[in-house]
Amino acid sequence: MKLKAPFYLWFVLVFLITNLLHESGHWLMGAALGMDMKFGLNGVRYLSPTEAWQRALADAAGPLVTIVQAIVAYGVVRRNASLKAFAFLYAAAFMRMVAALVSVMHPNDEARLSMYFGLGKWTLPLLVAAALIALAVNGSRRFKLTWKDHLLCYLVASLAVSGIVALDRFVLSAL
Repeated sequence: MKLKAPFYLWFVLVFLITNLLHESGHWLMGAALGMDMKFGLNGVRYLSPTEAWQRALADAAGPLVTIVQAIVAYGVVRRNASLKAFAFLYAAAFMRMVAALVSVMHPNDEARLSMYFGLGKWTLPLLVAAALIALAVNGSRRFKLTWKDHLLCYLVASLAVSGIVALDRFVLSAL
């Protein structure tokens, strides 16, 4: 294995940062449009009535922040072989992949946007997730990671996302 324990500790922190950045994108756009919103670790809530175009802009802002994060991280990975940047790249890809999968039960940001633009529920979620996964896979080649590294990244990412969702749902929402 090439990745060591300090990387995985950083990795968990990066997932928290990624969620905060993503939700901040939604919140900032909504606030800029004059919407009353509640910020959460794993989602924002629109508290005031919104027009469809306002909701679409606020829905788009989170994924756009995450896509920019992935592109910047990919550039740093390619240029500097930075494992810290790779964590940001992987987190962005994993987050949007999980969000796309959750759309089976509850449409995520990209699914709502896709429907808003008349593209069907799955067009944007699949395109965004596939593009970010392709960047992450390509970036991971820079480090020649083993299958054990990839498996541990997946497991730690799954635990990090589960922890963030649980923290938001059962602890922070009760405050």
